Amino acid sequence: MNSVSIEYSQLLTSIQKSLYAFILSLLPNRSEAEDVLQETNLILCQKAGEYDQNGHFQGWAFKIARYQVMKHMTKRKRSKICFSTDIVEDVAAEEFDSKRVAVMQKALSICYELLPKKMRFIAKLRFKKEKSIKDISKEVNRPMGAISSTLYRIRQKLLDCVSEKLVLVESEADFKNS
Repeated sequence: MNSVSIEYSQLLTSIQKSLYAFILSLLPNRSEAEDVLQETNLILCQKAGEYDQNGHFQGWAFKIARYQVMKHMTKRKRSKICFSTDIVEDVAAEEFDSKRVAVMQKALSICYELLPKKMRFIAKLRFKKEKSIKDISKEVNRPMGAISSTLYRIRQKLLDCVSEKLVLVESEADFKNS
């Protein structure tokens, strides 16, 4: 394996959040996205000597990540839910705007904190701990139908709130960048 220079390591470290967000946009399962991120980082380290320092590092890294996503999807073709490689190519070809993703994440974080305490707890179980509706139902001692309804209301509240807060967060980001 090639030795990785300090400058290259710094470049690689600086794009980790964007690289993960990009992979996650192609593979909606966090666990699989994290696995592909690790595989991508390994390949990026192995190919450190091939990187053209006059090139665009993030674009090059995203291209390698896209190939790793497609390789991962080929391995799990037997799964029920799987995007076609054509869809992945189409999504990956879109210009990935890491600043826009960061603004959206900030708005979502604000909105998450504005949820009522019980809704925030259920959202945490479902989206952060990735628990099933059945497991959440047992944990909070409520019927699964009630949990499904609550999750629907949570999604709606977050969607409405993010739409509202996005303008505010974008203007704050623009203000900081000027």
